[in-house]
Amino acid sequence: MKLKTTQSVLTVLSFLFFHAANAQFKIPGMGNADVRQALEKVIGDYQKDFATLKGDVVNTNPQTVEYQSLLQFKSAESNTIIQYSGKNPVYSWQAQMFTTEEFEAAEKKYKSLYNQLKGMSLKLNRDYDYSLAGEYGKPDESKTFCSSAFRLLPNATYLPKVKVELSMQYELMEWKIYLLVYQKEREDSERGKTEE
Repeated sequence: MKLKTTQSVLTVLSFLFFHAANAQFKIPGMGNADVRQALEKVIGDYQKDFATLKGDVVNTNPQTVEYQSLLQFKSAESNTIIQYSGKNPVYSWQAQMFTTEEFEAAEKKYKSLYNQLKGMSLKLNRDYDYSLAGEYGKPDESKTFCSSAFRLLPNATYLPKVKVELSMQYELMEWKIYLLVYQKEREDSERGKTEE
């Protein structure tokens, strides 16, 4: 009888332990599936000037045209596509990920998103696997802006200047966190074109 009672208690304890552990256990990468899928679609469509993601015009001014994004991105509060004027138009995509009046809450969300992005594996155009690499830009409440820029590894030869950036900025009494994909014209160490 004592053996049966001990087995029953062990069974119940095992059951409770398994469910408590299972409730807190997360498979790596599963929590950021929505962010991964969004970035794969955005970067995959980048070379086509976001043709499949570009919706109606939302706002225009002499320097830019802002489009509604057709991307379904549940983790973001909103996301848009911006076309910058010039000889050859350049496009960027941005998603507003989080808004709060509290610096601490924004800092926590920013760090969480950075940790999701760091080392994230992306499959682009169903053929190529890349990962994101970047340095953490630490937020400071006395400054109104900080960012962490990521690059694709190994270097994407057909997307050499595409960058992914996470930024946190103070706008109109609120801290906002953005996720961006854009083309960086040149690295800080590169020289610009000289006039002839």
